Amino acid sequence: MMKRKIVLIIGLLSFLFLPLIASAQKAQRIRFAKGATSGTVKGRIVGYAVKDYVVGAREGQTMTISLSSPKALFVIYSINGRATDMIETNEWSDVLSESGDYLIRVFMMRNDARKKGAATNYTLKVSIE
Repeated sequence: MMKRKIVLIIGLLSFLFLPLIASAQKAQRIRFAKGATSGTVKGRIVGYAVKDYVVGAREGQTMTISLSSPKALFVIYSINGRATDMIETNEWSDVLSESGDYLIRVFMMRNDARKKGAATNYTLKVSIE
């Protein structure tokens, strides 16, 4: 009886965390052309998938991020793993308080992501000055 409960609990936990495991992927580094202060990437999100980007910056620099998409948003995480403003947005700019790699996670809004065949294209621009 106890063994059955343990198997049931493990199965339930596996089911709950499967979307997180399935969406795990390597972040793509955004690189700027020599002498440039910005970089642009284009992509596509399908359903609940996410796309992660990494960009390096220094304390005191101003980072500006814009995302062009009818259905996608992003959140940016500082080098210590905390969301910078705890907001999901398509425009963001701030003077950085830490030097290192920042993670930008692009995703589709939940209301749109749950629809059958949900997908959206996007253009992400990152500027650092």
